[in-house]
Amino acid sequence: MQERKVWHLVDLPPNIDPIGCRWVFALKRNETGEVVRYKARLVGQSFKQIKGISYDDTFSPVVNFSLIRFFFAVLVVGQNWVHIQCDIKCAYLYAPLKEDVFMKQPPGFEVKGKEGMVCKLNKALYGLHKSGREWFFEIHNTLKNLGFNKFEWCNCVYSYENDLLLLLYVDDIAFIFRSIAKVMRGIKLLQKYFDLKILGKTRRLLGIEFEEKNEEVFIHQSMYIDEIHRRLSEYLIPFSSLPISKGVVFTRSQCPQTNHEREEMVEFPYRNLLGCLYFLANRNRPDMSYAVNILSQYQNNPGKEHWEGLLRLLGYIKSTSFYQLNLSCFKPKIVAFSDSDFATCRDDPVSMGRQIIFVDQAPIMWRTFKEKCISLSTMEAEFIALTEAVKEMSWFDRI
Repeated sequence: MQERKVWHLVDLPPNIDPIGCRWVFALKRNETGEVVRYKARLVGQSFKQIKGISYDDTFSPVVNFSLIRFFFAVLVVGQNWVHIQCDIKCAYLYAPLKEDVFMKQPPGFEVKGKEGMVCKLNKALYGLHKSGREWFFEIHNTLKNLGFNKFEWCNCVYSYENDLLLLLYVDDIAFIFRSIAKVMRGIKLLQKYFDLKILGKTRRLLGIEFEEKNEEVFIHQSMYIDEIHRRLSEYLIPFSSLPISKGVVFTRSQCPQTNHEREEMVEFPYRNLLGCLYFLANRNRPDMSYAVNILSQYQNNPGKEHWEGLLRLLGYIKSTSFYQLNLSCFKPKIVAFSDSDFATCRDDPVSMGRQIIFVDQAPIMWRTFKEKCISLSTMEAEFIALTEAVKEMSWFDRI
């Protein structure tokens, strides 16, 4: 932080309430779960920032994970391109801040004789509302000036001289390339501006484990599943061979009706587990997408039946933790499938749509969703689901 001149000390201006900061400690693990680094990060306490004064817009784009599956299938498997993973150290600290933000000095690092002064931030700091956005524009403009071209139809995907692809997710970078000389040239260009560390072939990216077998790429989250199961081992997790058992129906009538019943449900980490399972379903487990969507509809007031259904879903995931998604693509042909029920929900008459898109044999995108209008027939519900699938399919076709 001193090297990058993240702040300088000033006297606190009148009528300004400085934000606080704290140290956050974490362990960095490799793809086998072994601790490789101990991390300490200073974060700003943004809950004291005021919108319109110390920040405004906060949106920051990242690469859609379906595009990571798409490019690994089409280029790595389909055309034998190579991939490596890189990381930018303390990325946010490169991005200049436009607004005036004043912060108390870090605990344990107060400057002797200047304890009454505060830090005026020159650069973005982890924890602030706008840090992610400012970092994105910093690296986006740098890539643009270095000759990287952003894809027109998606965010955070860049090409360099037609045979080098860069996928950006905050400070994580995956390069997919045809020539080792070309990727080294691109890396050296970036290293002039950022502390870019080469991590080798992509083994663990954004919580997903990548494996290469017989010229094919497989992705899975077995370590993450084990971690969830271990964290919730105090609860009885039943074995299940299906995401939702046959004949089981969830409704709002199963939600707690009295304050006593609601208090009983507070002790169960329903939303926490639901978020973990949603992450799994969104990344590499399309088989549980429907179940997660159904159970998420009761997260505001879950009942015991909903909690038991969530535990059964966890039991199913644990018993199938060895499942891997095969990103095999030998013919770059996009195929989409869609389906819909017709007003089967007992709580409202809205139909549920499902879709999945393949490139050759590789599933690259899937989702389950409530349709936005009430259908008057099975055919209408099917056409609505089909329309959504065609939208996604046309997007991939343009890319």
